[in-house]
Amino acid sequence: MKNWMILICLYFLTSPLFAQVDRIMDANIQTVLVFPKGKPLALPIIGLNTQDELLIQFDDLSANYKQYYFTIELMDINWQPVALNPFDYTRGLTQNNIREYTISSIAQQAYFHYSFTFPTTSCRPTKSGNYLMKVFRQGRPNELVFTKRFFVVEQEVPITASIQEPFDETISKSHQKIQAQLDIKKIQLLQPELLHVAVIQNTRYNDVLISNVPSFIRGNQMEYNADRDFVFPAGKESRWLDLQNLRFKTDRIAAIQQLGYGSRIILKPDQSRASLPYFTFRDLNGQYMISNTELIRSEDQNDYAQVLFSYLPKNGVAYEGKSMYLAGALTGNVLDTNALMRWNSTSKQYEKWLNLKQGYYSYNYILRADQSPNPLHDFMWTEGDHWETENSYTIFVYFRAPGSRYDQIIGYSSLNSTQNW
Repeated sequence: MKNWMILICLYFLTSPLFAQVDRIMDANIQTVLVFPKGKPLALPIIGLNTQDELLIQFDDLSANYKQYYFTIELMDINWQPVALNPFDYTRGLTQNNIREYTISSIAQQAYFHYSFTFPTTSCRPTKSGNYLMKVFRQGRPNELVFTKRFFVVEQEVPITASIQEPFDETISKSHQKIQAQLDIKKIQLLQPELLHVAVIQNTRYNDVLISNVPSFIRGNQMEYNADRDFVFPAGKESRWLDLQNLRFKTDRIAAIQQLGYGSRIILKPDQSRASLPYFTFRDLNGQYMISNTELIRSEDQNDYAQVLFSYLPKNGVAYEGKSMYLAGALTGNVLDTNALMRWNSTSKQYEKWLNLKQGYYSYNYILRADQSPNPLHDFMWTEGDHWETENSYTIFVYFRAPGSRYDQIIGYSSLNSTQNW
């Protein structure tokens, strides 16, 4: 019990309270995607002064053409705006018109599909760090329709990392721990605390773990491997939902209702997997892909459907003092009101309606205490935790030089738990 309390306290001490940065302010804006071009499941990361490109896509279900613009904003390590003029970190224009769009065809739900690549010839970041992509209407920055994070990285600090069993034997078979070693010979680092190492599991941005206290410093090598560093619940492989065809029921679908103006899909109720044995299968780690089995262009031919997710607790009794969340990219990777499931006292289950575009989705359920939530317990009741679970991890190294007003990302690496065995 003592070890658990230490882990809980250190989790919150090493993890700052992050602002909610991935937001959709207009209900007509759906399926906002930001990813490296050609890699739809990868985190939105590009290298500074490289040929890397991000592809940004979104649908406007109002089905009326609007002039949309985008701008970028440099943020600090805690996703707060930095005290810099936009021209200090942007080469080119600060407001850029989005010119590429197509009109939906075949789909019952009419929409305009917008897309653009970034950087452009007229807008390019000049500094590494955390950024917000901000899209707004009619050239008026105060009329934001959505914001989405992305990362611009430099490779000044090589990272060697591995996934280990936690030192605490009470969680050694249920959690995963990241060990990281940095080579800092290329930077002038007089104060080790100016360097912060951040680790993200899959795309769970809000549960990022950050440390600026290395366990060892040996010459140009800094190692992060203390008991407190980078311990994550392993969970299980993500649940899945195949919506690539809205006319045929797949294994997860209980009923399809065609309403004339669209489809309503009722999924089979989910239940706890905590007591089930672990078995491996390929999943998307909480991500989704827009695709279909019949058409040619998924971007503007895929339809939308209202989808009912439900979770049936043991004995049909709601969890007292806890909140149930539908977690994954389908709810923005944020545990907010959009991810919160509501208790239906009539059907005795938690429910959540989402408007989803045709595709293949993965997700999990998270149950958190309303008072003093512990992210290390996220999957304990709903999914179960197994050290063998396949998870992807992303490591960023942040550095704020003395006198600087922003945090550079001077190192970046990714690894997968299956690489360890």
